[in-house]
Amino acid sequence: MAKQSVWTNSDGLPVGFGSRTTETTVGAQPRTGGMRQEVILEINGTDLADTDVARQLAYGVTIPADALLESAKLFVTTAFAGVNPVMDIGTYAAATGSAVDDDGIDAAIATATLVDNVVIACDGALIGTVLASDQKIGVTYDTAAFTAGVATLVVEYVLESP
Repeated sequence: MAKQSVWTNSDGLPVGFGSRTTETTVGAQPRTGGMRQEVILEINGTDLADTDVARQLAYGVTIPADALLESAKLFVTTAFAGVNPVMDIGTYAAATGSAVDDDGIDAAIATATLVDNVVIACDGALIGTVLASDQKIGVTYDTAAFTAGVATLVVEYVLESP
């Protein structure tokens, strides 16, 4: 976490002041906590494609095979807009990028649902299942493109015991 100004206190610990700056351009990040893990993916509606999820997958984090996909929540921070687009959230093979289940986390989330400050509990077919292979998360639209919208997707999963 780069800071604008850093001071070292008498114990030798650095103390940062000012705004945080970005250290990486990765749009997704894993958060670890033992067997329970989560992936956080920032979604910009204008960056989504109908079928090409290469851009989203490039920033994605791999969820390992045999992980239990426990839950997913979509936090909308800026309302989505467009002429009747719907959002699909799914998984893609980590090795090839081919669709495993392109709407397995949630399917056809309507624009009217994607309003400011809403939390959507995803309920796709993969929620509550164990993944058969290493997979990444991808987000696409159907019908038409989004013209606006920003959200954060949080996917929680549990690793197979060692």
